[in-house]
Amino acid sequence: MTTRLRRAGLAALAAVCAVLGAPLTGHPAAAEAATRLRVDLDQLVPRVVESTTQAVTISGRITNSGDRRVDKIEVRLQRGEALDTEAGLRAALNDPQRTDAVSRPPVSSAFQPITDALDRGQSAPFSITVPVNAEKGALKLDKRGVYPLVLNFNGVPDYGRAERVGALSTLLPVLAVPGGGAAVPPAEPTQLGVLWPLIDERPRRVETPTDGSRTVFADDGLAASLSSGRLFTLVDTVRTAAAENASALRSLCFVIDPDLLDTVVEMSSGYLVRAADGSVFQGSGTRTAQLWLDRVKELTRGQCVIALPYADVDLAALSRANTGSLINIALGETASVEAILGTKPLTSTVWPDGGTLDARTLATLAATGRTTVIADATRVRDAKGEVPYTLGTNLRTIPYDQLVASSLAPKTPVDDSGVKTSSIQNGLATLVFRGGFQTTPGQRVLVAPPRRWSATAAELTVFLRTVWSLESQGFIDPLGLDGLVSGPDNGTAGALDYTATDSAAEVPAPTTAEIAKVDAVQRDLVENVLFEDDTRQVDPADLIKPMRYALVRAGSSAWRGDPERAERATTAVTDQLNALLAQVSVTDPGRPLSLASKDSPLPVFITNGLPVTVRAKINVGATPGLRPEEAVVVRIPAKAGIPRYLPAEVTRSGRFTVTIWLTTDSGTLLGKSSRLELNSTSYGSITIAVTATAAGVLVLLVGLRLFRRIRAAGRARAAAESEL
Repeated sequence: MTTRLRRAGLAALAAVCAVLGAPLTGHPAAAEAATRLRVDLDQLVPRVVESTTQAVTISGRITNSGDRRVDKIEVRLQRGEALDTEAGLRAALNDPQRTDAVSRPPVSSAFQPITDALDRGQSAPFSITVPVNAEKGALKLDKRGVYPLVLNFNGVPDYGRAERVGALSTLLPVLAVPGGGAAVPPAEPTQLGVLWPLIDERPRRVETPTDGSRTVFADDGLAASLSSGRLFTLVDTVRTAAAENASALRSLCFVIDPDLLDTVVEMSSGYLVRAADGSVFQGSGTRTAQLWLDRVKELTRGQCVIALPYADVDLAALSRANTGSLINIALGETASVEAILGTKPLTSTVWPDGGTLDARTLATLAATGRTTVIADATRVRDAKGEVPYTLGTNLRTIPYDQLVASSLAPKTPVDDSGVKTSSIQNGLATLVFRGGFQTTPGQRVLVAPPRRWSATAAELTVFLRTVWSLESQGFIDPLGLDGLVSGPDNGTAGALDYTATDSAAEVPAPTTAEIAKVDAVQRDLVENVLFEDDTRQVDPADLIKPMRYALVRAGSSAWRGDPERAERATTAVTDQLNALLAQVSVTDPGRPLSLASKDSPLPVFITNGLPVTVRAKINVGATPGLRPEEAVVVRIPAKAGIPRYLPAEVTRSGRFTVTIWLTTDSGTLLGKSSRLELNSTSYGSITIAVTATAAGVLVLLVGLRLFRRIRAAGRARAAAESEL
């Protein structure tokens, strides 16, 4: 009885909250109900309210994503109180439902009908326009600031009662009060810079041959991204905007992964894609790759460019694994970016995933030369003065704005209370807050969007146009990031915070341990095993280079949070290395070999399919009846085979098997082992000794018997003579 009463009370409370447009806080069913509709925003006009604004219009589509039909769907727009502090903005971003509780009753429009019914999976468009300064049913935007908005959708689910069935939360900046005077810019505008990342979702190449054959990709997803997907959008949006506004690029700094550029270059000359069954087929993006690359060259000419470490590698994870040689490779690709694009990138500048690095990695970077780290401003400890901040010898940092970065970061489709948020609009609101409301002399704001930004073309266009509008009105000036990087340090900082959470987010330790193991083998091959052959003139470093870069890709930050793919990437490199080592092996004779004497040498034939000379050690397994001498070290010419005769002592006759294999001096296996079938007809020293001993005993026994016979015969003669 008590349970039924409690359920009835909760149901009644839920109904009241639905009428008010508020969620039932703490009630699990409230979150479930609010996710019955998926809300997709198509348009929000205006993105920034100014003195001439008369109304706010929001349009888009709703989709029934629940488990039942929803009837009588209606929508209204409501706002909370204006936010004019950073703490207030952070609270609104972290808790969109706070909008419902800011004022009672909420300032909102009346509910407007959308559709009578929406079955499961069905969609319907919506549009709502609300005045900003009328007396009734308006948003009443009566002062400057950033207003939290919630688009509330109410409906009646099948077998239920009226409730909130969907919501979309966002922030609306009011730069000037509607109907009032125009906003007055500050005497000293905020300096603003925007990182524009061109980074693929993940490394694509799984095999880069050294013999001139075509590169093999894990999938053909990059072709789609370059032709009409994410990477196309990031380039084409800026290209289109720059055509409209000649000064459009002044605040942007392109952040480019050298591996992406190398991959696109490989694509433009033809490539193969590996199917799930292991077969390969012709890739479809050859022409698309060249077109995209040409556009990037044009777009970045003379612009600010940052070259990421190769494959956007996880520097902290590789540093933890003691793979400094791989870090040096990853950091040394600035020249390749310049060679491909024709534009010199900023020197020694890194933007780590997560916005921070540990002390060990920072020390590794400092050892490579003067390095600038673009870090999360909230991770910079004890900052004094102005940017750039000195972190120590050869180390400095330029912080990016964490408030703007977090607001631009994509959220999950809905939060715990079922509310979807608009990340681009929230980013614009925090950007206007920095440039229009929270202005301090000499303020610098560096915007770091998600490194694999997936906003739509329309949203990116709105973002860029808002930046340029603020610039034209005098609220912001271009930051000039390249000048900061090349200029002197203006302040100091104690360190960068690096927590256990940051460490846990790195590429998994089992993956980096395998990377370190393969790295050691690769370095040993170049330094001690492979040598240039006069007849081929192939540098061993060039032979191993594709696998070195493949190993760097295996440590990409793209594998953070994805241990399965990280393992696959590392396994692919290991397989390539094993395939190379397999080209140096002992040839199996295919028939038993006969040894005629105890010191007959073991005949071995070694082949080398590589275009370089190989130094290898011949190993003979322990076999009863055979004592080989110490391991023999040989040099096998490129693309050749050589015979070798291994000194050994045979200690028994008969038929037995001997295992022979090749290794490097450090023990790395080369090729497959060979099993020799041996027939020995010789006598070893033990056999001879035993035979001689047996012969001696036999002679002794025969002599003794003869002696006895002679003595017996003598006695018989003596007896016969005595009888006579």
